[in-house]
Amino acid sequence: MSLKEIELPRHVGSYEVIEAADYLRVTLPKIPGTGLRMSSSKLIRWIRLGLADPSLVPTSGFQMLITFEDLISMRVISFMRSLGISFHSIHRAHSWLKDTTGHPRPFATEILWLDEPGAMRIYTEMENILAVANRGGQLAFAVLVKDNLIPVHNMTFNELGIASSWSPERCVKIDPTVQFGRPCIAGTRIPTSDIAGMFWAGDSPEFLSSSYGLPVGQIERAIAWEERLASR
Repeated sequence: MSLKEIELPRHVGSYEVIEAADYLRVTLPKIPGTGLRMSSSKLIRWIRLGLADPSLVPTSGFQMLITFEDLISMRVISFMRSLGISFHSIHRAHSWLKDTTGHPRPFATEILWLDEPGAMRIYTEMENILAVANRGGQLAFAVLVKDNLIPVHNMTFNELGIASSWSPERCVKIDPTVQFGRPCIAGTRIPTSDIAGMFWAGDSPEFLSSSYGLPVGQIERAIAWEERLASR
């Protein structure tokens, strides 16, 4: 049996705010003339404004732990901000989706799309009809197709329609029920931090590939992901 086949206890993930900020920082799109400086203080401000679990609003930033749904909500906000969507538009979309769906964290339940950078329209699909969430659910033009829009999410959803995993990088997956929600090599229960730690300690990618029964490319991408996290 290879190491990737060993089953470990399953737990629901939780994240420190500074850890979540690092995950978001290294996955924001690099578009000339745009960009967002991601920090834990920025996430705390968004949480204080009610864009995550409402129960977190009065929590001290030093004690604040966010859930996977909160992480995804922050991912959606940071992605839209990095593409030039105003915070006012994001807040309007969140409020309308929250009222419409009844879910306290609709950015973790609704699949969203954007126009080209700077257009300021946030689309969602309601009963097979595209609506503009930041304009009170205004219906989109009938000729508009999703293939011409920018998808916000890069994740999977469970049978309840709630985000259940996120792939922040190729071959890297964050699943709140695997390894406390730590980033793992996709398709395994192996944390990328474990791989990088052994590499930094002197093991070669080829040795790790043989030890874990994984292609060298997956090992190298796990290391690259952790090196990006460490470069803050």
